[in-house]
Amino acid sequence: MSKWETEEQDGLVTQQQKSYGSIRTTIPNSNSLTSDRSRGQQDLIDQEALDGQDEFYESDGYSVSIPSSYDERSLVDSLDEVPLSFVEEFSQILKSSIPLSITFFFEYLLAVSSLFVIGHLGSAELASASLAVMTFNITGMAVFEGMATCLDTYCSQAFGAGKLIKVGIYFQRCTLLLFFVSVPIMLFWVFSKSFLQFIVPQKDLLELTQLYLRVLCLGTPGLILFETGKRYLQAQKIFHASTYVLFFCLPLNIIMNYTFIGIWGFIGAPIAIVFTYWIMAGSLLAYVYFIDGSQCWGGFSPRAWKHWDNMLKLAIPGLVMIESEYLSFEILTVMASHFGIESLAAQSIISNIGSLVYQFPFAIASAISTRVAIYIGSGSIKSSKISVRISFLVALITGIIIASSILIFKRQFAILFSSDEEVLKLAVNSMPILAINQIPDTFNIISAAVLRSQGRQKVGSIFNVIAYYVIALPLAYILSFKYGFEISGLWMGLGAGILFLAVAEVVCVIRTNWKEVIEETQKREEDEYEYIIDDNSTIASSASSLIDY
Repeated sequence: MSKWETEEQDGLVTQQQKSYGSIRTTIPNSNSLTSDRSRGQQDLIDQEALDGQDEFYESDGYSVSIPSSYDERSLVDSLDEVPLSFVEEFSQILKSSIPLSITFFFEYLLAVSSLFVIGHLGSAELASASLAVMTFNITGMAVFEGMATCLDTYCSQAFGAGKLIKVGIYFQRCTLLLFFVSVPIMLFWVFSKSFLQFIVPQKDLLELTQLYLRVLCLGTPGLILFETGKRYLQAQKIFHASTYVLFFCLPLNIIMNYTFIGIWGFIGAPIAIVFTYWIMAGSLLAYVYFIDGSQCWGGFSPRAWKHWDNMLKLAIPGLVMIESEYLSFEILTVMASHFGIESLAAQSIISNIGSLVYQFPFAIASAISTRVAIYIGSGSIKSSKISVRISFLVALITGIIIASSILIFKRQFAILFSSDEEVLKLAVNSMPILAINQIPDTFNIISAAVLRSQGRQKVGSIFNVIAYYVIALPLAYILSFKYGFEISGLWMGLGAGILFLAVAEVVCVIRTNWKEVIEETQKREEDEYEYIIDDNSTIASSASSLIDY
């Protein structure tokens, strides 16, 4: 046996780390072929032996470092990932939902705060900014939020399974994927005037709209980092970090809006948003580094550049779920424009109130999605079922509270947006329909979250398309135009679609084969494992070829 072969064999001696069951294997890299091993850099591969199955973690010439104090399985168990009582689980969901509700409410205010300031510049500036924000939401925000929902499945299930480093790798992979997806989107924004002129009759608004969108391109990477980083932390049950960040960034954004618009005029608003997005991203990453969340970070991994096809299988249906809803509301606004300025203003008021109250059930749904996905990852069918039963109770309570609030304070809500009596009358007359819609909509929102936690985004996307584009919009058109219900008809049609969506998703969740869901989760992990084995086999083969050479 040659000297090199002896050394190679020595290099493959494994060291058992009992604290979390990992096996560290050392494979010489190309530098070691021409120099003494004591001086050559080593390629290290961490092999995780969890649940009797090997899991490899690869890095660029360095070992993936996990603090020895972390026992991955016990870490998850310590976070209440054992069957809880109904009351305990209900308490945990409420505890998680409060910071998330504040987070989503602040994000909503962040999106509309610039419009309040721009409104003082003139109606043309306000209309241009509103068109830019609408375009940004449909072509940008909905895409990023929709595709990022794949992390609700991947990160939370990996955390529940005790595979902490995978949480960080999935975060990196999704972030890189969204960076690439954002490139054609930003190209569309840069040349948006050329496209929008075919659907927007007011051509004089398009120059400012395009300028607004071009500036927002500079903040898009920061927004993506915040959206994926938020889910990376939520998967670890760290719900308050994004709340702290937005609690700091929201007033800062308002100050920057007033300051920058005062100095630069219209363009100051998107500049303020760009700064805010980057501050949000930087603050969230700083929270991970200095405070909490780094236990799932194993360093930058080349695996983040691979196997995007698997992630797209959940990201694209997630995109369809979110985008179909965003776009349907904008189509309702276009329909309302045919009934006159007052009707359009009333539709805008109702839509804004609907968007405002939507933040609360959506926050609760995010908390439920995380908990159910963690239970699925840990293989706990009993805990998953308890959490789902509680989610339906929470949906009912939340829907009743929101519906009652809209019915009782409908005029007070409307006055926040307009003082025109004709507009107020139209809005107030249609708001009882909005209120009634809240009860099925909360079931829809929370059931969709459970489907995401199960990795069944495809099912949700099919239901969404049917609900909005086969039922809601056609019925809204018939009721508003053919039967003369106008604004009320739009919301009755939408309500019918939402009712179908809620019933379909609730039935789908109730009839879940939990064993099959967990097996599908394990299959995704096995597919990832096989890819890693193939990658590492290629590395080993390359090293062996160089050795023979």
